[in-house]
Amino acid sequence: MPKISAPTVGAHREAQRAALVRAAEDVLREDGIAGIKPGTVTERAGMSRSSFYDYFPSKDDLLVAVAIEAFDRWNRGLDESMAQVEPGLPRLRALVDATMRMTADGHHGLAGALRQADLSPTRFDDLMVLHDALMRPVAEVLTELGIPDRFVHLVQGALGSGVQLIEHGADAGTTADDVFAMLTAGLPRD
Repeated sequence: MPKISAPTVGAHREAQRAALVRAAEDVLREDGIAGIKPGTVTERAGMSRSSFYDYFPSKDDLLVAVAIEAFDRWNRGLDESMAQVEPGLPRLRALVDATMRMTADGHHGLAGALRQADLSPTRFDDLMVLHDALMRPVAEVLTELGIPDRFVHLVQGALGSGVQLIEHGADAGTTADDVFAMLTAGLPRD
């Protein structure tokens, strides 16, 4: 029987699974989706190749686990940034600022790598459900402002465009200022 490195078998399994997810994140950042192979990930995690399948039935399942962890971290970051901010425009500002800052800090990098994954249709649908959940903070802020739900996707699109600008080298602070100004005052007229 293999030795466990935690007080219980359940805690050991949870730690091993988490180690595989962290290893996969590292491989994704360094080598992209092409680097995600059971042997590469288990080696990075310090585990035997065969143990991969004890935790994940397929590479797709591992990638979805990576995405779930990344989405959870992203949402926690947004929630923390907006927690003590008064409702309305200040919370919209906090949402914009946090989105751009977290992107500049590299928290959005896994999303680009995961977009390259050729997932099975079922696993892709699982990711889309997670992605749709990212609109929750936007929907909450717009509700506070009395803005109809139909604008959620438009605001999310503006945030997404800001994210793309930052990923292509734009300054996070300037981009946050521009996105917030566009959302609250419209396009500038020079």
